[in-house]
Amino acid sequence: VTKVLTALDISVPVIDEAQRLGAQLIVSHHPVIFHPLRRIDTSDTAAVPVAGLIKRNIAAICTHTPFDMSPYGMNKGLYELLSACLGLSESYEPLEDCGSGCMIGRIYELKTPLECGDIVRLIKDRFWYVRMSSGQEKKLVSRIAVSSGAGNSFVETAAARGADALISGDLKHDSYISAMNMGFALFDCGHYGTERIFRDIMRDLLIAGGIDAVSSECEDAPDIIYC
Repeated sequence: VTKVLTALDISVPVIDEAQRLGAQLIVSHHPVIFHPLRRIDTSDTAAVPVAGLIKRNIAAICTHTPFDMSPYGMNKGLYELLSACLGLSESYEPLEDCGSGCMIGRIYELKTPLECGDIVRLIKDRFWYVRMSSGQEKKLVSRIAVSSGAGNSFVETAAARGADALISGDLKHDSYISAMNMGFALFDCGHYGTERIFRDIMRDLLIAGGIDAVSSECEDAPDIIYC
């Protein structure tokens, strides 16, 4: 390997981009094989990118949950993205403690408490979109949980650990109802929105290790937001 492309997902456009750039390896966050493949049959859409990698002799490394837990991964990236605009404390608690200094998500104190409506205005340009639980615009937040990707399972955990709100993605209807019942605030910034930072974080880690790496420029959110 002489050149690496970093990407959130290994899609057909990303494979094309790797070939154009002369990259022999793609390092992605999401697995290219998420569910077991019994055979590589391109009539199965899950096998299409796998076949594309093989045909073009491009390797893949997919980090996913280990990078979510890593102190150098998503937690650090989200802190750097949000610390200045929200005034997050440097100290934090784990949302889910995985041991050995690893965790999924963090809980921060805000140096100055903010109303939810102000938080939306401060973070909306840092993500693909923001959805907020209704009726919470004036709620004061002094302690906030942050988790990349799909944070649906962390809503009650964050509330139980004394957070006033959670920033994450892929939040479902039942989570909004639970939050309403608890007086808890939710900010859904999308799976893509909270994890697109992977590309540049991984690129910089690889460059620091002496590897020629570039982050994908062809990736965009897989959905379109209509206003």
